[in-house]
Amino acid sequence: MEFKIDRKEVLRYLQTAKDIEDKNINRLLAESISEIKELINFRYLYHKFPIEHTKEGVKIKNTTLTLKGRSIKKHLQNSAEIYLMAATLGAQVDKKISFYEKISVTKSMIFDACATTAIEEGCDRVEAEIKEKALKEGNDDITFRYSPGYGDLGIDIQKEFLRILKAPKKIGLTASSYNMLLPTKSVTAIIGVIDKKTAAEEHSIKQEQKIENSKDRDLEFEKRHCKNCLLYEDCELRRKGIYCGAKG
Repeated sequence: MEFKIDRKEVLRYLQTAKDIEDKNINRLLAESISEIKELINFRYLYHKFPIEHTKEGVKIKNTTLTLKGRSIKKHLQNSAEIYLMAATLGAQVDKKISFYEKISVTKSMIFDACATTAIEEGCDRVEAEIKEKALKEGNDDITFRYSPGYGDLGIDIQKEFLRILKAPKKIGLTASSYNMLLPTKSVTAIIGVIDKKTAAEEHSIKQEQKIENSKDRDLEFEKRHCKNCLLYEDCELRRKGIYCGAKG
């Protein structure tokens, strides 16, 4: 898989202006984008599972895992099946970030932002691949990917999540005793398969989306709830203006 690594996205992660004119920053950006492309060893896997909505949470059938929390329940309310996915850029990217942390704070920050952009780009492609499969099977759509730690879905499911996918053996992705993914530039996510919806459901969802897209409501939601989330600083959903529905 060839990565583009959008310069504008890198600058967004750095919270820097798109038209930055600093020659040194632009040089480091170009160097980092070129360098990381040579280091990426993108590996991923996903598997589809049927689910059951229970009082305890969303039970993933044929596994020992139950997804608990109001946010994931809401996220999967129109799904009877889900995909569990995992993806990683590989250990070499982590090693290079650690190397630059020792010699240049600026370069390490830029390289880290390039890595974040790359893993998101890779996951976008995996999500597109899953969507294509879902549509070919006659489904209506898929949900956006939802990772452990978003909203009130605990990050403590990481190890079991990876075990179910056999990710340690298949792509070399593990979790630490603190449930942090290793390599760190990796993602685990849940994607719901949305079957054909009734007209009433369509109307309900459209009305909800209309409310969710209100700028004032989004800002108020973020103020009240997102700040309490474990992933507040690094949440990809929040960066994209998507709010997961968890109540902090």
